[in-house]
Amino acid sequence: MVDSSSSSGSASDVEPTDPSMYILPRPYRWDVLRKRTQRAHISQRVWNTEHVKKIKTRHGKPTGGPSTGAIPEIDAPLISALVERWRPETPTFHMTQGEMTITLQDVAGILSLPTDGAVVTGSTSKDWPAACGAVFGAVPQPNEFHHSGDLRISYLDRLYTRWTDHAGDHDAEIYFTKAHIARMLGSWLLADKSGGSNFGCRLVPLLGGGFDDIGRFSWGSAVLSHLFRNLCELTDAGQSDMGGCHILL
Repeated sequence: MVDSSSSSGSASDVEPTDPSMYILPRPYRWDVLRKRTQRAHISQRVWNTEHVKKIKTRHGKPTGGPSTGAIPEIDAPLISALVERWRPETPTFHMTQGEMTITLQDVAGILSLPTDGAVVTGSTSKDWPAACGAVFGAVPQPNEFHHSGDLRISYLDRLYTRWTDHAGDHDAEIYFTKAHIARMLGSWLLADKSGGSNFGCRLVPLLGGGFDDIGRFSWGSAVLSHLFRNLCELTDAGQSDMGGCHILL
C-alpha cells in the first residue's frame, strides 16, 4: 500500500518507505544487490517472464558394492525454486519469511560428516595412475581417466567385482572400502556436473592413509562449500547443470 495523497506525483512515482509492506518477486533495493550480478541472475528472467532453462541435477546412482540405503528422489522443481532465490552476495535464500541458508550444523546433522579438522585440498599434478594404484590396489588404464584428468567412477565400480573374488583378504577389504568412500564422494557428496561419473584425482592422496587419517579432514565443510559454489554458478541464467550434494537442499 502506498499513500497516494501526496501532490508530488502519482502513486507509482512514490518510492515505498517500508519494504516489509510489499511482496515483490524481484529485487527491491539495487544498492543492496550487485547490478551486474542481478542482470545475469536467473530471478531476473523469471521476473521478465523470459524462458528459463530447466535445471538438471547431476548425481550418480549406487552401483554394485554394499547397499547404501534408500536415497531420496531429487525434487527438481523445488530445487529450481530455491536456486531462483539464492543470492551469491549473502549467501542465503531470500524467502518471503526472511533469509535462510544451510549451515555446517545442518551438514553434521543430516550427513554425519565432520565439520572441523584439516582442509580438504590436494595437488593437481601427480602420477595419478600410480597414486590410484597405491590407494585402491589396482592401477587404472589411460582410458579410465576422463579428458579432464579425473578418474572415471566406472573404474571404482569394477573394483567391486575384484572384491568378491578376494573376500576375507584384509588388504582387499581396505582397498574396497577406500574405493567405496571415493565413489560416494564423487557420485553424491562432491558430485560435479558430469552426472556423478567422475572422481577428482586431487582427492585420491587424501584417502591414502589409515581410516583415522581420512576422518581427520573436514569433509562436511568441503561438501557445503562445493554446494554453495554450484548454487552460485547456477544462478547464471545460462547455466542448467547442477552438481553438489542435492540432498542438503
